[in-house]
Amino acid sequence: MTNGKATSGGPTQSPSRREELLAVATKLFAARGYHGTRMDDVADVVGLNKATVYHYYASKSLILYDIYQGAAERTLAAVHDDPSWTAREALYQYTVRLLDQIAVNPEGAAVYFQEQPYITEWFTEEQVAAIREKEAQVYEHVHGLIDRGIASGEFYPCDSHVLALGYIGMTLGAYRWLRPSGRRSAKEIAAEFSTALLRGLIRDETIRVESPLGVYPDGEARLRSKNSS
Repeated sequence: MTNGKATSGGPTQSPSRREELLAVATKLFAARGYHGTRMDDVADVVGLNKATVYHYYASKSLILYDIYQGAAERTLAAVHDDPSWTAREALYQYTVRLLDQIAVNPEGAAVYFQEQPYITEWFTEEQVAAIREKEAQVYEHVHGLIDRGIASGEFYPCDSHVLALGYIGMTLGAYRWLRPSGRRSAKEIAAEFSTALLRGLIRDETIRVESPLGVYPDGEARLRSKNSS
């Protein structure tokens, strides 16, 4: 049963118990790897027998798919655009939301990237396609924001495809070290990342130096400049 591909979550069960199993499995997968974790391990930590665990999850791959779905949805939650934002403001807000999501569940992000090379072994083609579609939406969002800034004259011309891939990789890679109790908050790190990117893109020297994120130094009030559009 544990080697079958994920096909269905099965009948609706108690959310609290299912979520507990998912949380425990996520931590175990992050620490030991998917292949290094048995259903017995999950059962032992939760304090259930293996048969009861199978009642909630018919296979280990179903647990992995739920972890993937959750991580992908959290990443996709960072994709939001307000028409009133400039491109630089939208890129900063994307980064803040993404790092906030990673800080909330770094183990889920770790499992997502650690098991990425192997998901075709465990997921159906449809499930892999669904995950890839969510990833594509994140790329298109960042790529589109950079292109928007170039088209409006806010940003210098650049290879937006390469820059989008690089920036997404840098921000998502924060799962390796970003923790809620760390020295810097997710918002502070987002400001550092975004400033580094945007100061290389923004054409207007005053904006580039004084307000690359489109916010005042306290990070609360948005600075709306006629020169930013």
